[in-house]
Amino acid sequence: MKNSDQQNSHHIKTVKVSEQHVYSGPLPEPEALAKYDQIVPGAAERILTMAEKEMQHRHKNDNLLSKSIIWTTIVSIVLAFLSVVILSGLTFYALYKGYDTVAASIAVGSIAAVAGVFIFFKSAKKDK
Repeated sequence: MKNSDQQNSHHIKTVKVSEQHVYSGPLPEPEALAKYDQIVPGAAERILTMAEKEMQHRHKNDNLLSKSIIWTTIVSIVLAFLSVVILSGLTFYALYKGYDTVAASIAVGSIAAVAGVFIFFKSAKKDK
């Protein structure tokens, strides 16, 4: 019985170790840049220049997008204000001429349209 106990206590265990390096970014690691430069002299400088140009391009596009959003917002506000002024004017003109039903229809339609826009944008904002 002692012999079998000795055999069971001498099991060979295998341990497998793996190592993984993960790098994320616009540029390779400095060691990789040095290897690129060894293979192709000047490659590291070209890679850095490429990354700088890409960053400038991205910043330029972001600035254009921001300016476009601001311009669109301003134009939208101005047009919305003009619409409200015109519809209010039509409502008061209809009241002045004695067309109460027409005035009420214009007023209710205008209020419903404005409320609809606010509700639409509020629900669109929640979805994001």
